[in-house]
Amino acid sequence: MSDDENPREELYQRFRESLRRPVSERFFDEDELVEVYDYAGDLNDDYVQMEVLFCGARLYPESQALSERRALLYLDTSIDDTDAPSPAAGEYINDNIDTFSPIFDIVRLETEQPSEPQEALEFLLTQYETFNDEEMIRFCDLALDLGLYNWLKENLTRLKDKTDNKDIVHFELMNAAEENGDNDMMARMAEELIESEPFNVGYWHKLFRAQARAEKTEEARNTFDYAAALSQDDADVLLSLASDVYAFAPFLYKEAYDMLEGVREKSPDVFTFLDCQCAILIRSGMGDKAVHLLMDYATAHPNDPMVLRQLLLCNIREAGEFIDRYFAASGNSSLPADIYSELINTLTLHGGSRSLVAILERNNPPTLDENDFAAYIEALFSQHLYKRVTDEMEAYQYKALLEAMPLKGYAAAYAYIVSLLKTDRYDDARAYFRKIRPACETMMAEGPMPIRLSVRTILTLGDKMQRHPASEKLYWEFFDMLDYSKK
Repeated sequence: MSDDENPREELYQRFRESLRRPVSERFFDEDELVEVYDYAGDLNDDYVQMEVLFCGARLYPESQALSERRALLYLDTSIDDTDAPSPAAGEYINDNIDTFSPIFDIVRLETEQPSEPQEALEFLLTQYETFNDEEMIRFCDLALDLGLYNWLKENLTRLKDKTDNKDIVHFELMNAAEENGDNDMMARMAEELIESEPFNVGYWHKLFRAQARAEKTEEARNTFDYAAALSQDDADVLLSLASDVYAFAPFLYKEAYDMLEGVREKSPDVFTFLDCQCAILIRSGMGDKAVHLLMDYATAHPNDPMVLRQLLLCNIREAGEFIDRYFAASGNSSLPADIYSELINTLTLHGGSRSLVAILERNNPPTLDENDFAAYIEALFSQHLYKRVTDEMEAYQYKALLEAMPLKGYAAAYAYIVSLLKTDRYDDARAYFRKIRPACETMMAEGPMPIRLSVRTILTLGDKMQRHPASEKLYWEFFDMLDYSKK
Protein backbone atom coordinates (compact mmCIF):
# COMPACT_ATOMS: atom_id res chain seq x y z
CA MET A 1 0.00 0.00 0.00
CA SER A 2 1.40 3.39 -0.99
CA ASP A 3 1.35 6.38 1.35
CA ASP A 4 -1.54 7.88 -0.65
CA GLU A 5 -3.56 4.70 -0.10
CA ASN A 6 -2.78 4.52 3.63
CA PRO A 7 -5.31 6.64 5.55
CA ARG A 8 -3.22 6.54 8.74
CA GLU A 9 -0.17 7.85 6.87
CA GLU A 10 -2.25 10.58 5.26
CA LEU A 11 -3.66 11.62 8.64
CA TYR A 12 -0.20 11.52 10.21
CA GLN A 13 1.24 13.73 7.48
CA ARG A 14 -1.67 16.16 7.78
CA PHE A 15 -1.01 16.49 11.51
CA ARG A 16 2.70 17.07 10.93
CA GLU A 17 1.87 19.76 8.41
CA SER A 18 -0.42 21.44 10.95
CA LEU A 19 2.51 21.83 13.34
CA ARG A 20 3.94 24.47 10.98
CA ARG A 21 0.80 26.59 11.35
CA PRO A 22 -0.58 28.57 14.31
CA VAL A 23 -2.05 26.49 17.13
CA SER A 24 -5.48 28.01 16.52
CA GLU A 25 -5.54 26.42 13.05
CA ARG A 26 -5.13 22.84 14.23
CA PHE A 27 -8.48 21.08 13.94
CA PHE A 28 -8.64 17.34 14.59
CA ASP A 29 -11.36 15.36 16.29
CA GLU A 30 -10.55 13.15 19.26
CA ASP A 31 -10.48 9.90 17.28
CA GLU A 32 -8.10 11.41 14.74
CA LEU A 33 -5.67 12.48 17.45
CA VAL A 34 -5.75 9.00 18.96
CA GLU A 35 -5.08 7.50 15.55
CA VAL A 36 -2.17 9.86 14.90
CA TYR A 37 -0.71 9.13 18.33
CA ASP A 38 -0.83 5.36 17.83
CA TYR A 39 0.58 5.56 14.32
CA ALA A 40 3.39 7.84 15.48
CA GLY A 41 4.17 5.21 18.11
CA ASP A 42 4.55 2.61 15.37
CA LEU A 43 7.05 4.97 13.72
CA ASN A 44 8.87 5.73 17.01
CA ASP A 45 8.10 9.41 16.45
CA ASP A 46 8.24 10.79 20.00
CA TYR A 47 7.89 14.37 18.78
CA VAL A 48 4.53 13.83 17.09
CA GLN A 49 3.25 11.80 20.04
CA MET A 50 4.06 14.66 22.41
CA GLU A 51 2.48 17.23 20.09
CA VAL A 52 -0.69 15.12 19.86
CA LEU A 53 -0.99 15.12 23.64
CA PHE A 54 -0.42 18.87 23.82
CA CYS A 55 -3.03 19.41 21.14
CA GLY A 56 -5.44 17.02 22.84
CA ALA A 57 -5.03 18.71 26.20
CA ARG A 58 -6.18 21.95 24.61
CA LEU A 59 -9.01 20.60 22.44
CA TYR A 60 -10.27 17.64 24.50
CA PRO A 61 -9.12 18.06 28.11
CA GLU A 62 -11.57 15.40 29.35
CA SER A 63 -10.59 12.75 26.77
CA GLN A 64 -10.19 9.36 28.42
CA ALA A 65 -8.35 7.89 25.40
CA LEU A 66 -5.76 10.68 25.33
CA SER A 67 -5.38 10.56 29.09
CA GLU A 68 -4.61 6.84 28.82
CA ARG A 69 -1.96 7.54 26.20
CA ARG A 70 -0.39 10.11 28.46
CA ALA A 71 -0.14 7.44 31.16
CA LEU A 72 1.46 5.06 28.65
CA LEU A 73 3.93 7.72 27.55
CA TYR A 74 5.03 8.24 31.14
CA LEU A 75 5.25 4.47 31.60
CA ASP A 76 7.43 4.03 28.52
CA THR A 77 9.76 6.90 29.40
CA SER A 78 12.81 5.43 31.09
CA ILE A 79 15.05 7.67 33.19
CA ASP A 80 18.14 5.48 32.82
CA ASP A 81 19.39 2.45 30.91
CA THR A 82 17.10 0.07 32.80
CA ASP A 83 13.58 -0.95 31.86
CA ALA A 84 12.17 0.51 35.06
CA PRO A 85 9.33 2.97 34.40
CA SER A 86 9.80 6.63 35.13
CA PRO A 87 8.45 7.80 38.53
CA ALA A 88 6.28 10.15 36.49
CA ALA A 89 4.01 7.23 35.59
CA GLY A 90 3.28 6.50 39.26
CA GLU A 91 2.76 10.18 40.02
CA TYR A 92 0.33 10.54 37.13
CA ILE A 93 -1.64 7.51 38.34
CA ASN A 94 -1.75 8.94 41.87
CA ASP A 95 -3.03 12.26 40.53
CA ASN A 96 -5.80 10.38 38.71
CA ILE A 97 -6.53 7.88 41.45
CA ASP A 98 -10.24 7.68 40.68
CA THR A 99 -9.75 6.90 36.98
CA PHE A 100 -10.24 3.28 35.99
CA SER A 101 -9.86 1.57 32.64
CA PRO A 102 -7.82 -1.39 31.39
CA ILE A 103 -4.92 0.94 30.51
CA PHE A 104 -4.97 2.82 33.82
CA ASP A 105 -5.15 -0.44 35.77
CA ILE A 106 -2.28 -1.91 33.77
CA VAL A 107 -0.10 1.17 34.35
CA ARG A 108 -1.08 1.05 38.02
CA LEU A 109 0.16 -2.56 38.29
CA GLU A 110 3.32 -1.79 36.32
CA THR A 111 4.28 1.04 38.67
CA GLU A 112 3.26 -0.69 41.92
CA GLN A 113 3.80 -4.37 41.32
CA PRO A 114 1.33 -6.45 43.37
CA SER A 115 2.29 -8.87 46.11
CA GLU A 116 0.13 -11.54 44.43
CA PRO A 117 0.77 -11.02 40.70
CA GLN A 118 -1.34 -13.92 39.45
CA GLU A 119 -4.36 -12.88 41.48
CA ALA A 120 -3.98 -9.32 40.17
CA LEU A 121 -3.94 -10.54 36.58
CA GLU A 122 -6.97 -12.75 37.16
CA PHE A 123 -8.89 -9.84 38.66
CA LEU A 124 -7.93 -7.54 35.80
CA LEU A 125 -8.93 -10.10 33.19
CA THR A 126 -12.36 -10.66 34.74
CA GLN A 127 -12.93 -6.98 35.50
CA TYR A 128 -13.37 -5.98 31.85
CA GLU A 129 -15.54 -7.58 29.19
CA THR A 130 -13.26 -6.84 26.24
CA PHE A 131 -9.82 -5.45 25.44
CA ASN A 132 -8.88 -3.44 22.37
CA ASP A 133 -5.57 -4.06 20.58
CA GLU A 134 -3.49 -1.68 22.67
CA GLU A 135 -5.03 -2.93 25.90
CA MET A 136 -4.33 -6.56 25.00
CA ILE A 137 -0.73 -5.79 24.03
CA ARG A 138 -0.18 -3.98 27.32
CA PHE A 139 -1.89 -6.74 29.28
CA CYS A 140 0.49 -9.33 27.81
CA ASP A 141 3.45 -7.04 28.54
CA LEU A 142 2.28 -6.73 32.12
CA ALA A 143 2.06 -10.50 32.53
CA LEU A 144 5.61 -10.89 31.24
CA ASP A 145 6.88 -8.08 33.47
CA LEU A 146 5.31 -9.90 36.42
CA GLY A 147 7.09 -13.14 35.43
CA LEU A 148 3.89 -14.94 34.44
CA TYR A 149 4.75 -16.29 30.98
CA ASN A 150 3.35 -19.73 31.84
CA TRP A 151 0.13 -18.12 33.03
CA LEU A 152 -0.19 -16.45 29.62
CA LYS A 153 0.21 -19.81 27.89
CA GLU A 154 -2.32 -21.50 30.13
CA ASN A 155 -4.88 -18.74 29.57
CA LEU A 156 -4.48 -18.38 25.82
CA THR A 157 -8.11 -19.27 25.09
CA ARG A 158 -9.43 -16.83 27.70
CA LEU A 159 -7.29 -14.05 26.29
CA LYS A 160 -8.54 -14.67 22.76
CA ASP A 161 -12.12 -14.57 24.01
CA LYS A 162 -11.50 -11.06 25.32
CA THR A 163 -10.61 -9.49 21.96
CA ASP A 164 -11.93 -9.33 18.43
CA ASN A 165 -8.38 -9.47 17.08
CA LYS A 166 -7.10 -12.89 18.13
CA ASP A 167 -3.90 -12.43 16.11
CA ILE A 168 -2.80 -9.79 18.60
CA VAL A 169 -2.69 -12.51 21.24
CA HIS A 170 -0.94 -14.93 18.89
CA PHE A 171 1.66 -12.30 18.00
CA GLU A 172 2.39 -11.29 21.59
CA LEU A 173 2.64 -14.88 22.76
CA MET A 174 4.86 -15.82 19.81
CA ASN A 175 7.36 -13.13 20.79
CA ALA A 176 7.11 -14.02 24.47
CA ALA A 177 7.75 -17.67 23.62
CA GLU A 178 10.83 -16.69 21.64
CA GLU A 179 12.23 -14.70 24.57
CA ASN A 180 11.56 -17.62 26.91
CA GLY A 181 13.11 -20.26 24.63
CA ASP A 182 9.77 -22.01 24.18
CA ASN A 183 10.21 -23.15 20.60
CA ASP A 184 7.09 -25.31 20.43
CA MET A 185 4.80 -22.46 21.50
CA MET A 186 6.64 -20.05 19.22
CA ALA A 187 6.06 -22.36 16.25
CA ARG A 188 2.44 -22.92 17.20
CA MET A 189 1.70 -19.20 17.38
CA ALA A 190 3.57 -18.54 14.11
CA GLU A 191 1.41 -21.18 12.41
CA GLU A 192 -1.74 -19.50 13.74
CA LEU A 193 -0.58 -16.17 12.32
CA ILE A 194 0.34 -17.74 8.97
CA GLU A 195 -3.15 -19.17 8.75
CA SER A 196 -4.47 -15.59 8.94
CA GLU A 197 -1.77 -14.07 6.69
CA PRO A 198 -0.27 -16.84 4.56
CA PHE A 199 2.06 -14.50 2.64
CA ASN A 200 3.50 -12.63 5.61
CA VAL A 201 7.20 -13.52 5.40
CA GLY A 202 7.83 -12.30 8.93
CA TYR A 203 5.65 -15.09 10.31
CA TRP A 204 7.35 -17.70 8.12
CA HIS A 205 10.67 -16.42 9.33
CA LYS A 206 9.61 -16.81 12.96
CA LEU A 207 8.34 -20.31 12.24
CA PHE A 208 11.67 -21.25 10.67
CA ARG A 209 13.58 -19.86 13.65
CA ALA A 210 11.46 -21.85 16.09
CA GLN A 211 11.84 -25.08 14.11
CA ALA A 212 15.58 -24.58 13.66
CA ARG A 213 16.12 -23.86 17.36
CA ALA A 214 14.11 -26.98 18.18
CA GLU A 215 16.31 -28.99 15.74
CA LYS A 216 13.30 -30.07 13.68
CA THR A 217 15.45 -30.43 10.60
CA GLU A 218 12.98 -31.40 7.90
CA GLU A 219 10.29 -28.96 8.98
CA ALA A 220 12.86 -26.16 9.20
CA ARG A 221 14.23 -27.00 5.75
CA ASN A 222 10.79 -26.82 4.15
CA THR A 223 9.94 -23.57 5.94
CA PHE A 224 13.28 -22.06 4.93
CA ASP A 225 12.63 -22.86 1.27
CA TYR A 226 9.20 -21.27 1.38
CA ALA A 227 10.36 -18.18 3.29
CA ALA A 228 13.27 -17.70 0.86
CA ALA A 229 10.97 -17.99 -2.14
CA LEU A 230 8.51 -15.55 -0.60
CA SER A 231 11.33 -13.05 0.07
CA GLN A 232 13.29 -13.42 -3.16
CA ASP A 233 13.02 -9.69 -3.92
CA ASP A 234 13.81 -8.48 -0.40
CA ALA A 235 17.55 -8.62 0.23
CA ASP A 236 17.27 -7.52 3.88
CA VAL A 237 14.86 -10.35 4.71
CA LEU A 238 17.11 -12.88 2.96
CA LEU A 239 20.07 -11.63 4.97
CA SER A 240 18.11 -12.01 8.19
CA LEU A 241 17.07 -15.51 7.14
CA ALA A 242 20.70 -16.42 6.42
CA SER A 243 21.74 -15.01 9.79
CA ASP A 244 19.29 -17.38 11.47
CA VAL A 245 20.76 -20.25 9.48
CA TYR A 246 24.20 -19.25 10.76
CA ALA A 247 22.93 -19.16 14.35
CA PHE A 248 20.60 -22.17 14.45
CA ALA A 249 20.65 -24.34 11.31
CA PRO A 250 24.07 -25.71 10.26
CA PHE A 251 22.28 -28.24 8.03
CA LEU A 252 21.33 -25.32 5.75
CA TYR A 253 24.74 -23.64 5.44
CA LYS A 254 25.12 -24.44 1.73
CA GLU A 255 21.59 -23.30 0.87
CA ALA A 256 22.03 -20.03 2.76
CA TYR A 257 25.43 -19.41 1.17
CA ASP A 258 24.04 -19.98 -2.33
CA MET A 259 21.04 -17.78 -1.57
CA LEU A 260 23.34 -14.92 -0.55
CA GLU A 261 25.43 -15.46 -3.66
CA GLY A 262 22.38 -14.54 -5.71
CA VAL A 263 21.83 -11.45 -3.57
CA ARG A 264 25.45 -10.37 -4.01
CA GLU A 265 25.16 -10.56 -7.78
CA LYS A 266 22.54 -7.81 -7.56
CA SER A 267 24.34 -5.80 -4.85
CA PRO A 268 28.09 -6.48 -5.21
CA ASP A 269 29.07 -3.38 -3.23
CA VAL A 270 27.07 -4.18 -0.09
CA PHE A 271 29.48 -5.84 2.34
CA THR A 272 26.94 -7.27 4.79
CA PHE A 273 25.97 -10.06 2.39
CA LEU A 274 29.57 -11.18 1.89
CA ASP A 275 30.17 -10.82 5.62
CA CYS A 276 27.41 -13.33 6.36
CA GLN A 277 28.73 -15.68 3.69
CA CYS A 278 32.20 -15.58 5.22
CA ALA A 279 30.79 -16.28 8.68
CA ILE A 280 29.05 -19.36 7.25
CA LEU A 281 32.27 -20.48 5.56
CA ILE A 282 34.22 -20.20 8.81
CA ARG A 283 31.55 -22.21 10.65
CA SER A 284 31.78 -24.78 7.84
CA GLY A 285 35.53 -25.22 8.30
CA MET A 286 36.46 -23.20 5.21
CA GLY A 287 38.16 -20.28 6.89
CA ASP A 288 40.84 -19.96 4.18
CA LYS A 289 38.20 -19.39 1.52
CA ALA A 290 36.51 -16.79 3.73
CA VAL A 291 39.78 -14.90 4.18
CA HIS A 292 40.46 -14.89 0.43
CA LEU A 293 36.97 -13.53 -0.26
CA LEU A 294 37.49 -10.80 2.33
CA MET A 295 40.87 -9.89 0.88
CA ASP A 296 39.44 -9.67 -2.63
CA TYR A 297 36.61 -7.44 -1.41
CA ALA A 298 38.99 -5.24 0.60
CA THR A 299 41.23 -4.85 -2.45
CA ALA A 300 38.24 -3.63 -4.47
CA HIS A 301 36.88 -1.51 -1.58
CA PRO A 302 39.99 -0.29 0.30
CA ASN A 303 38.15 2.51 2.13
CA ASP A 304 35.51 0.25 3.74
CA PRO A 305 36.31 0.09 7.49
CA MET A 306 33.98 -2.87 8.12
CA VAL A 307 35.73 -5.26 5.73
CA LEU A 308 39.07 -4.11 7.18
CA ARG A 309 37.72 -4.88 10.64
CA GLN A 310 36.80 -8.42 9.62
CA LEU A 311 40.17 -9.00 7.97
CA LEU A 312 42.02 -7.83 11.05
CA LEU A 313 39.91 -10.10 13.24
CA CYS A 314 41.18 -12.96 11.06
CA ASN A 315 44.74 -12.01 12.15
CA ILE A 316 46.05 -12.10 8.59
CA ARG A 317 49.76 -11.77 7.83
CA GLU A 318 49.01 -8.88 5.48
CA ALA A 319 47.28 -6.84 8.19
CA GLY A 320 49.66 -3.90 7.92
CA GLU A 321 49.34 -3.76 4.13
CA PHE A 322 45.54 -3.53 4.27
CA ILE A 323 45.64 -0.90 7.03
CA ASP A 324 47.96 1.22 4.88
CA ARG A 325 45.60 0.84 1.92
CA TYR A 326 42.66 1.91 4.05
CA PHE A 327 44.44 5.03 5.28
CA ALA A 328 45.51 5.93 1.73
CA ALA A 329 42.03 5.39 0.25
CA SER A 330 40.02 6.99 3.05
CA GLY A 331 42.33 9.88 3.83
CA ASN A 332 42.26 8.92 7.51
CA SER A 333 45.23 8.37 9.78
CA SER A 334 43.38 6.28 12.33
CA LEU A 335 40.66 3.68 12.46
CA PRO A 336 37.15 4.71 13.56
CA ALA A 337 37.24 4.91 17.36
CA ASP A 338 34.58 2.25 17.98
CA ILE A 339 36.21 -0.22 15.58
CA TYR A 340 39.67 0.46 17.03
CA SER A 341 38.50 -0.15 20.60
CA GLU A 342 36.68 -3.37 19.68
CA LEU A 343 39.63 -4.70 17.69
CA ILE A 344 42.14 -4.07 20.48
CA ASN A 345 39.96 -5.79 23.07
CA THR A 346 38.99 -8.75 20.85
CA LEU A 347 42.43 -9.37 19.41
CA THR A 348 44.03 -9.18 22.86
CA LEU A 349 41.59 -11.73 24.26
CA HIS A 350 41.91 -14.10 21.30
CA GLY A 351 45.61 -13.82 20.55
CA GLY A 352 45.50 -11.92 17.27
CA SER A 353 49.07 -10.73 17.63
CA ARG A 354 49.83 -9.94 13.97
CA SER A 355 46.83 -7.65 13.59
CA LEU A 356 47.44 -6.10 17.00
CA VAL A 357 51.00 -5.12 16.16
CA ALA A 358 49.93 -3.77 12.76
CA ILE A 359 47.17 -1.63 14.29
CA LEU A 360 49.14 -0.29 17.23
CA GLU A 361 52.16 0.61 15.13
CA ARG A 362 50.13 2.44 12.47
CA ASN A 363 47.13 3.96 14.21
CA ASN A 364 47.39 7.52 15.46
CA PRO A 365 48.03 8.83 18.05
CA PRO A 366 51.61 7.49 18.03
CA THR A 367 51.88 7.49 21.86
CA LEU A 368 49.98 4.54 23.29
CA ASP A 369 48.10 4.68 26.57
CA GLU A 370 48.82 2.08 29.24
CA ASN A 371 46.11 -0.31 28.07
CA ASP A 372 47.21 -0.28 24.43
CA PHE A 373 50.88 -0.46 25.36
CA ALA A 374 50.30 -3.59 27.46
CA ALA A 375 48.47 -5.18 24.51
CA TYR A 376 51.36 -4.19 22.23
CA ILE A 377 53.95 -5.82 24.47
CA GLU A 378 51.92 -9.04 24.67
CA ALA A 379 51.49 -9.13 20.89
CA LEU A 380 55.23 -8.61 20.27
CA PHE A 381 56.09 -11.24 22.86
CA SER A 382 53.74 -13.83 21.39
CA GLN A 383 55.48 -13.37 18.03
CA HIS A 384 58.89 -13.98 19.67
CA LEU A 385 60.01 -10.41 18.90
CA TYR A 386 62.03 -10.23 22.09
CA LYS A 387 64.40 -7.43 21.09
CA ARG A 388 61.45 -5.21 20.26
CA VAL A 389 59.85 -6.05 23.61
CA THR A 390 62.93 -4.91 25.49
CA ASP A 391 63.34 -1.78 23.36
CA GLU A 392 59.69 -0.75 23.81
CA MET A 393 59.65 -1.46 27.55
CA GLU A 394 62.82 0.54 28.10
CA ALA A 395 61.45 3.50 26.14
CA TYR A 396 58.23 3.45 28.15
CA GLN A 397 57.54 4.31 31.76
CA TYR A 398 56.86 0.71 32.71
CA LYS A 399 57.01 1.46 36.42
CA ALA A 400 53.90 3.61 35.95
CA LEU A 401 52.34 0.73 34.01
CA LEU A 402 52.61 -1.54 37.06
CA GLU A 403 51.01 1.06 39.28
CA ALA A 404 48.23 2.10 36.85
CA MET A 405 47.31 -1.37 35.56
CA PRO A 406 48.60 -4.07 37.89
CA LEU A 407 47.15 -7.07 36.03
CA LYS A 408 48.35 -6.06 32.57
CA GLY A 409 51.41 -4.39 34.03
CA TYR A 410 52.71 -7.57 35.65
CA ALA A 411 52.00 -9.50 32.46
CA ALA A 412 54.16 -6.98 30.59
CA ALA A 413 56.82 -7.29 33.30
CA TYR A 414 56.92 -11.06 32.80
CA ALA A 415 57.27 -10.62 29.03
CA TYR A 416 60.08 -8.13 29.62
CA ILE A 417 62.07 -10.43 31.92
CA VAL A 418 61.79 -13.42 29.56
CA SER A 419 62.69 -11.20 26.59
CA LEU A 420 65.82 -10.03 28.41
CA LEU A 421 66.78 -13.66 28.93
CA LYS A 422 66.09 -14.48 25.28
CA THR A 423 68.36 -11.64 24.16
CA ASP A 424 71.26 -12.75 26.41
CA ARG A 425 70.75 -9.99 28.97
CA TYR A 426 70.77 -12.26 31.99
CA ASP A 427 72.14 -9.66 34.40
CA ASP A 428 69.58 -7.07 33.31
CA ALA A 429 66.81 -9.61 33.82
CA ARG A 430 67.99 -10.32 37.37
CA ALA A 431 68.38 -6.60 38.11
CA TYR A 432 64.86 -5.82 36.91
CA PHE A 433 63.46 -8.70 38.92
CA ARG A 434 65.17 -7.44 42.07
CA LYS A 435 63.69 -4.00 41.39
CA ILE A 436 60.10 -5.19 41.21
CA ARG A 437 60.29 -8.05 43.69
CA PRO A 438 59.16 -6.00 46.72
CA ALA A 439 56.07 -4.83 44.84
CA CYS A 440 55.39 -8.42 43.75
CA GLU A 441 55.60 -9.73 47.32
CA THR A 442 53.29 -6.96 48.55
CA MET A 443 50.80 -7.80 45.82
CA MET A 444 50.96 -11.51 46.74
CA ALA A 445 49.87 -10.57 50.23
CA GLU A 446 47.22 -8.01 49.37
CA GLY A 447 46.17 -8.28 45.73
CA PRO A 448 43.15 -10.03 44.17
CA MET A 449 43.59 -13.53 42.80
CA PRO A 450 44.01 -12.71 39.05
CA ILE A 451 46.89 -10.37 39.86
CA ARG A 452 48.40 -12.85 42.32
CA LEU A 453 48.48 -15.45 39.54
CA SER A 454 50.51 -13.09 37.35
CA VAL A 455 52.79 -12.15 40.22
CA ARG A 456 53.35 -15.80 41.20
CA THR A 457 54.60 -16.48 37.67
CA ILE A 458 57.15 -13.66 38.00
CA LEU A 459 58.28 -14.83 41.45
CA THR A 460 58.71 -18.40 40.18
CA LEU A 461 60.72 -17.10 37.23
CA GLY A 462 62.91 -15.09 39.63
CA ASP A 463 63.53 -18.21 41.70
CA LYS A 464 64.62 -20.08 38.56
CA MET A 465 67.05 -17.30 37.70
CA GLN A 466 68.61 -17.48 41.14
CA ARG A 467 69.16 -21.23 40.83
CA HIS A 468 70.40 -21.34 37.22
CA PRO A 469 73.50 -19.36 36.25
CA ALA A 470 73.79 -17.37 33.04
CA SER A 471 76.10 -20.00 31.60
CA GLU A 472 73.17 -22.42 31.25
CA LYS A 473 72.41 -21.00 27.85
CA LEU A 474 70.47 -24.05 26.66
CA TYR A 475 68.14 -23.79 29.64
CA TRP A 476 67.38 -20.11 29.10
CA GLU A 477 67.03 -20.51 25.36
CA PHE A 478 63.89 -22.60 25.80
CA PHE A 479 62.54 -21.50 29.15
CA ASP A 480 59.11 -19.86 29.12
CA MET A 481 56.47 -20.89 31.66
CA LEU A 482 53.66 -19.74 29.32
CA ASP A 483 55.00 -21.71 26.33
CA TYR A 484 55.08 -18.70 24.01
CA SER A 485 58.49 -19.71 22.67
CA LYS A 486 57.68 -23.41 22.39
CA LYS A 487 54.95 -23.13 19.79
